[in-house]
Amino acid sequence: KIELVPCYLLLAEANLGLGRHKQAEEYLSLANWSILKNPDCSNRTKSQLYRNFGKLYASQGKHDEALRQLANDVYFSSLQVGPEHIETAGGYYYIATVFYLQRRIDCALAMCDKVVDIWLKHVSGLIDVTKVDASEELEPLGESQLMDGLQTLTKIVALREESMGPDHITTGEALYTVSLVYIYAKDNQRALQLMEKAYNIYYWELGPDSTRTQELAESIRLAGGVPQAPTGE
Repeated sequence: KIELVPCYLLLAEANLGLGRHKQAEEYLSLANWSILKNPDCSNRTKSQLYRNFGKLYASQGKHDEALRQLANDVYFSSLQVGPEHIETAGGYYYIATVFYLQRRIDCALAMCDKVVDIWLKHVSGLIDVTKVDASEELEPLGESQLMDGLQTLTKIVALREESMGPDHITTGEALYTVSLVYIYAKDNQRALQLMEKAYNIYYWELGPDSTRTQELAESIRLAGGVPQAPTGE
């Protein structure tokens, strides 16, 4: 029954998290069979099905098949909410993780760029409505989206630190994006810690007079901090 598909997907995801691949695959197969028999099923549900299949195959080392499933995830998510939505960004992130497992680092980093850009635009617009196009209405973040966003972006910071270096500008961008999510979550203390690290990177890489450095300095002030010029080089 199509009504059982959300339950199958939740059970599959729980078993994936526990490393029970056989059980996860069984639940995904049940969900897939129900969806095939009900072609009018929502694109969001199809996206969730393919994302879980992608995660399953990635964990089993079937990387090419994982990428095919995750491409389907992104396709159906794009149909549902658009290619630049934070829901779709989750698909880009999982594609990045598979590319990373394949040691296709440039491809992985390109996907991470996409994820960071989407989250930066979304959360900046939620915090400051003047940064959003008048025709665009941003949805507030739910608790699960907030947790997923923090987890995903924190992992991207680690990936960029490892691949590009802790002082690279892209690492700073990811740090700044995570900090804005913490601002939205009203954890200004953690946000300021990350903003200060990002500010040091922006200061040296872009210069203190750069528009982006100045925007970050203003974000620090709005969060209750004081931008401090880094010492040394």
